Amino acid sequence: MKILHTSDWHLGRSFGSVSLHETQVEFCEWLLEVAAAEKVELLVVAGDLYDRSIPPQESVVLWRETLKAFNREGIAVVAIAGNHDGADRVAAFDGLTDEARIFVRGGYGRAGEILTLDISDGPLDIALVPFLDPQLAPPEWKAELAEGDNKPTHESVLRLALDQARTASKAGRSLAVVHAFVGGSTTAESERQLTVGGTDQVAATALEGFSYVALGHLHTPQVIGGAEHVRYSGTPLAYSFSETGAKSVVLLDMSSNGTCSVEAVPVPVGRGVITLTGTIDELLAPDAHPEAAELYVKAVLTDASYVVDAKSRLLEVYPYCTDVVMKLAGTSTAIGPNEEIRSALSPRDAAEKFWEDIVNEPLSDLQRDTVIAAIDKVFITNEVTR
Repeated sequence: MKILHTSDWHLGRSFGSVSLHETQVEFCEWLLEVAAAEKVELLVVAGDLYDRSIPPQESVVLWRETLKAFNREGIAVVAIAGNHDGADRVAAFDGLTDEARIFVRGGYGRAGEILTLDISDGPLDIALVPFLDPQLAPPEWKAELAEGDNKPTHESVLRLALDQARTASKAGRSLAVVHAFVGGSTTAESERQLTVGGTDQVAATALEGFSYVALGHLHTPQVIGGAEHVRYSGTPLAYSFSETGAKSVVLLDMSSNGTCSVEAVPVPVGRGVITLTGTIDELLAPDAHPEAAELYVKAVLTDASYVVDAKSRLLEVYPYCTDVVMKLAGTSTAIGPNEEIRSALSPRDAAEKFWEDIVNEPLSDLQRDTVIAAIDKVFITNEVTR
């Protein structure tokens, strides 16, 4: 049987101020064409169907119409909620669509259960494990996980779900669909952290015992521990300037005994990304970067002083320039949407740096104390409400 492994569609996402909706429509149409041409029997979407928990209406419609199109082709679909999704919304009709062979799961409710799907060459056991926030673990999970005073972790709740699935699996082959961050994997800028300090990571050993493990969450296609049958498919489109590699989906051919052959199928839709560095004159020079004309461009300007109207000037040459960062020559100052700088700073440091960039002087002691108190109040409030 053939399976298409995809993940992290992030329907509703924009690239800078540019909506990606039409490109995502093209991807869904192309994916259906591939599935039909390859006689695929099962589509897998390993989480982050949407880019945010309350997606725009056009994205909900796109997801619905895509499911209907796959159903008309006789292709079953299994999908799970990721950390970007609202689990309750994604799985609102859990069980009601099962008869149409559309299986959508979210949250703890059915995590660890085995779904046995009848395929043309025999049964397939499927373990659907959506993103599981350990802080939201229900009491019965906490009771089973309790060891001393230890609290549930990403790894402990995932292991419990997969242990239950491994015990319940009776077919001769199995598929696990999991949304998690496996330690040692390659990350990208556009991925939302699950927690702070590396406590979101799980060990690859937690994933053992399945014929194939379809992972979601990380945006870079990759295998885990050199095992071809345990892998991330990555995003179908580039969602940040760090995602410079080719995008693909995974075409999996699984025999009746669980042996797998795997092929990465390049995604031909969507724009690539590129980061250009230099002075405004260097970037605007004739034929400076002809390869960037059809790509999303992030321009890092190294002029000695602030460049007025930089983006409008760059757009005349690079029509898909979405980000302009001014990294003034001879300084460490960067003004603009620089994800690398932002992600490396704590909230307090980021607020202080923002003040210095705008006002050109450091915070006074009184101002710093006020900012710190405000940030701490926000974080404490968020923790209490969670």
